[in-house]
Amino acid sequence: MPQVTKIKAQKNKKRVNLYLDGKFSFGLDADNFLKARLKIGQKLNQKQIDDLIFKNEFQKSLDRAFRLISRRPRSEKEIRNYFKKKRSSSKVAEKVIAKLKELKQIDDREFARWWVDQRTIFRPRGKYGLTMELRQKGIDKTVIKETVESVSELHLAEKLAQKKLKTYKNLSKNEFYRKMSAFLARRGFSWEVIRTVIDKYLENW
Repeated sequence: MPQVTKIKAQKNKKRVNLYLDGKFSFGLDADNFLKARLKIGQKLNQKQIDDLIFKNEFQKSLDRAFRLISRRPRSEKEIRNYFKKKRSSSKVAEKVIAKLKELKQIDDREFARWWVDQRTIFRPRGKYGLTMELRQKGIDKTVIKETVESVSELHLAEKLAQKKLKTYKNLSKNEFYRKMSAFLARRGFSWEVIRTVIDKYLENW
C-alpha cells in the first residue's frame, strides 16, 4: 500500500500537499487533513486515497460555488452548468448542490423573485420576456407563473415608452408606432399592453 512520505503546507495555509511513496499525490484542505489524522509513515489503501481525493474535490468545488454566489444569486441550473464547464465529476457536483440547498444558498423560488425584482428596477421586461429568461435559468414553470403573475406590465411598459419618447419625438405617426411597438416587443411585453401604451401617445401625436 502507498505510504505517506511527506506532508507540506501550501502557500495557502488552509491547505497541505500530500506525498505518497516520495511523489506528490494530491492537495487537501486543513480540515479534512486533521480529520483524517494523517502522519508520516502511515499506509493508505486505495479506498482511503479515493475518499480523501473526493473530499478534497468537494471542498474545492464548494468554495468555488460560494465565490460564484457571492457575486450574485444563482439558480440551481446555473450552478450545474458552472460545474459542467469546470468538468467536475457529477458525484461532486451533486453533493455540492445538496450542501448549498441545505445551507439555503440556492433556492430557485427566491432566485426567481430576485431576478424579477432586479429586472423591474434596472431593465424592465414584460411577462413573456421574464418567463423566457427564467426558463433559461432552469426555473420550474409553476414557480415562474407564481413569480411573474404579480408583475404590472402596463406600468413597466409605460415607464419604458416614456424614456423612448425623446428619441422618437420627430417620427411620423406610422414610424413611431412601428419602432415603439418593436422596442416593447423585444422587451417581452404582450401586444395587448403594447397597443394600450402606444394608443395613449398616438391620441395626441
